[in-house]
Amino acid sequence: MGSKRKRFRFLGRPLGFEHWTLLPLLLFFLALVLYPMFELVRLAFSTVTLSEGGFVSEFSGPDNFYTMLRDEIFRISLLNTVVFVVATVTLQLILGTLLAVLMERARFFVALARNILVWPAIITPVAISVIWWLILNIEFGLLNYVLDVLGLPQQAWLASTTWALPTIIAVDVWHWTPVVFLFALAGLANIDRTLYEAARVDGASEWRVFWTITLPLLVPTLAVAAATRIILGFKVFDEIYILTDGGPGRSTEMISTYIQEVFVQRTEFGYGAFLSITVVAIVIGLLAVYGLFLYFLRRVNT
Repeated sequence: MGSKRKRFRFLGRPLGFEHWTLLPLLLFFLALVLYPMFELVRLAFSTVTLSEGGFVSEFSGPDNFYTMLRDEIFRISLLNTVVFVVATVTLQLILGTLLAVLMERARFFVALARNILVWPAIITPVAISVIWWLILNIEFGLLNYVLDVLGLPQQAWLASTTWALPTIIAVDVWHWTPVVFLFALAGLANIDRTLYEAARVDGASEWRVFWTITLPLLVPTLAVAAATRIILGFKVFDEIYILTDGGPGRSTEMISTYIQEVFVQRTEFGYGAFLSITVVAIVIGLLAVYGLFLYFLRRVNT
């Protein structure tokens, strides 16, 4: 009688070929995600110095945490980042949804308009930042030239503590609203047309149809778009670095540009690592709160 082939088991279940095919992905995840995160956490609780051409880290416990609590620039950059994320995500959701609804109702040049609307999103952030720097430059920028021709006062868009942050927000909204537009357009395509027909037969106005049918059915799609934009909003760097470099003063300093300053310019690797994991924790916390809000909102509506 032939012997049975021995099979590996995990949690009492045999592992087949379909399980082993996941091994390369698991190794990739361990090498490029978990190990760097482990090193980041280790550095966050250490003081790293350069000695004899190498890095020497010594465990410092909660010292970096206390340093962060006393760091006024960190508080300013975190506040600027939160204002930036809230403003950009809100405006992008509103404008992207509005453009998608208008596009769905359009009858002429739909394909051309759709292609033109997504152009900003496919251009690299560096190129977008350079374009807007040329437009907003205080000395030879196109926007100030237009204002001068119209007899209106010119503005120091990127050199004013009053206008710099709103200007950066406007640039980001222009750049990434097309992404939300594509999300919303895909969501609209999945809505059953018979719901609209039944509502119009009942005499519902277009405004009521939007609020009672379109928007509620778009909420899951817009929730994914909002979560994506929140994550990318906290990671914004190129636009800030090229247009203002966090200035004037610290009026447009974001947490990403400040971490870059701590790492690269001040070479405080331990403190920079601690700021990094703090931002990761903040983003995860915000997404968790956002998810709970959507969950309870869905429960109330049902």
